[in-house]
Amino acid sequence: MNKIVTLIIGLTVITGITQAQFTRYIVQFTDKNGTPYTLSSPAAYLSPKSITRRINQNILLDSTDLPVNPAYLESIRNVPNVTILNTSKWLNQVLIKTSDANAIATINALPFVKKSNGIAPRSSTRHILSTEQPNESGQSPVSVKQSFGTTTYTAADYGSMYNQIHLFNGDYMHKLGFTGRGMTIAVLDAGFNNYLVNPAFDSVRLQGRVLGTWDYVNNEASVNEDYSHGAYVFSLLASNRPGVLIGSAPHASYWLLRTEDVSSEYPVEEQNWAVAAEFADSAGVDMISSSLGYTDFDNSVFNHAYAQRNGNTAMITIAADLAAKKGILVVVAAGNSGGSSTDTKYVGCPADGDSVFTIGSIDINQNIASSSSWGPNGAGLLKPNVVSVGQNAVISTLTTGNPTTGSGTSYACPLMAGMTACLWQMFPEFGNMQIIDAIQQSASKYTNPDFRFGYGLPNFKRGVALLIKRSASAGTSINNCVVTINWKSRDDTSSVYTLQRQLPGEAGFSTVNQINSSSLSFKANSYIYNDTLRAAGAGIIQYRIVQTIRSADTAVEIANLQQTVNTVCFPDNTLMALPSPFNQQLQVVVNLPEAIANMGIQITDMMGRIVYSKKADKPAGYYSTTVQTASWNAGIYDVALYNNTKRIYNRKVLKK
Repeated sequence: MNKIVTLIIGLTVITGITQAQFTRYIVQFTDKNGTPYTLSSPAAYLSPKSITRRINQNILLDSTDLPVNPAYLESIRNVPNVTILNTSKWLNQVLIKTSDANAIATINALPFVKKSNGIAPRSSTRHILSTEQPNESGQSPVSVKQSFGTTTYTAADYGSMYNQIHLFNGDYMHKLGFTGRGMTIAVLDAGFNNYLVNPAFDSVRLQGRVLGTWDYVNNEASVNEDYSHGAYVFSLLASNRPGVLIGSAPHASYWLLRTEDVSSEYPVEEQNWAVAAEFADSAGVDMISSSLGYTDFDNSVFNHAYAQRNGNTAMITIAADLAAKKGILVVVAAGNSGGSSTDTKYVGCPADGDSVFTIGSIDINQNIASSSSWGPNGAGLLKPNVVSVGQNAVISTLTTGNPTTGSGTSYACPLMAGMTACLWQMFPEFGNMQIIDAIQQSASKYTNPDFRFGYGLPNFKRGVALLIKRSASAGTSINNCVVTINWKSRDDTSSVYTLQRQLPGEAGFSTVNQINSSSLSFKANSYIYNDTLRAAGAGIIQYRIVQTIRSADTAVEIANLQQTVNTVCFPDNTLMALPSPFNQQLQVVVNLPEAIANMGIQITDMMGRIVYSKKADKPAGYYSTTVQTASWNAGIYDVALYNNTKRIYNRKVLKK
């Protein structure tokens, strides 16, 4: 596969290769014994935001969080002709540069060194252009008014990117004000050419939302002069030129990290990726978006066979799953080898990871891209997870910030990553895997997934509804036949709550009331409703609350509750028979606020014989009727009130 299309590498024991071919080596350590760092003091090696992420998701620190023992690093550094390039605490290893065979022998003799392996050569003249490289010819500048403070967009504001955002109802979240603000995404790629001058990125630059950059290939801060692939990827996330291009998370914050060297293909790039992911974790990112993947290398001894793409073997996959274990939501491209006739057609690494969110590619008409890599992974796990628009996706040119198109899962990945960030912004109380699960459940093929589409095309309106249901809370209490129902749910002015009730002995639910939300913005709001029981026998009352979200064209049951009633509830003034005792006549008074069509009043003696019956349409409010009783025998009579054929109230009275 071409470089940006798929990148994967495991730390393989090399046989039959002369170590002199290499100048870069991975040195693995046996342990972290003697490290000055402790799990009880994470502030020494993790940012406050990184620690908070773990606390919010109930993630415990473990030994992989501890930095590599500084004493081990110092010993390596003291070996002549050795330069330390970077260090991975998750994998407990270090990348070094040396051309001195004696240095390698000295390192291997150290008691804390497990092994060392050559991982990249002295140099390479190989340079493969990605098949995802767009054609920028024929573009001309477009003059538009730049907007930095906008948090909601109209359809026209998206310009050429509207269709690919709207296909998933991503614009629904934007309209509610969720555009990624407060979310931090690390983009791991091959370079971000011209991001410092591209008008598509004016907003993210001028607002200081590019939090930092690092080039792990050249060990320097600048990534602006490097390869263009990352800039195209970045445009799907962060573009903000209303009327021209709006990305899927235009107000998120970003780290731009270069890990991929397009001039060659060696395992060193997986080491770079792991180290970058560790930095992203330590810096407190919420998400990683990476359109890199690995299967084949310049030296075939490093290749990952299909069976090795099992989610547990490749170095980059282990690192990606560890990032997910730390609470980061890792979004990766499935790869672009779907048209291959060999095992390379299956997803590469880290797309094979069981905890990563792997994205396949479709066009705007929901047709699978022929190049989109197949699932399952080498262990039979369903991949990709979902699909996104990557075939003829609209991206930004490198200089003018105008729209052009490109194809590949590299573009499907950031488009989905940005929309995922907006959904997580809406529901920050959920963990990374819960957000992925909701997106998968919202998708078009959730009940019948396959190895091309995965769970299919996500619908973020449906995803919002699913998470509303999961985040809502409700309860009941009772006092003197008044049931208090309280609930809390996220809503805005488009939401209507329908409260339904089923009394003991009733066969179905009836609507008690409807409550409109008065919230001007989408947020969690609390509600209380007091339901006065006018005629309820002892037993269990069922309540359910259905939230209709008109802006999402959907309704969801957010609560199903039970309330036990231990006594018969019958307010004294609902049905009155006056006077009591009575003699010549009886006044029957019904005190109900609602109107009742075809209401019935029936009076029976103690033998069950009907002595009086009447039907009437009761208006709202009071209703009374006079019954002549002079001919009735003395005794006890039962006055009953009916709603059609349903007996709803009764009262006993005495005739003198």
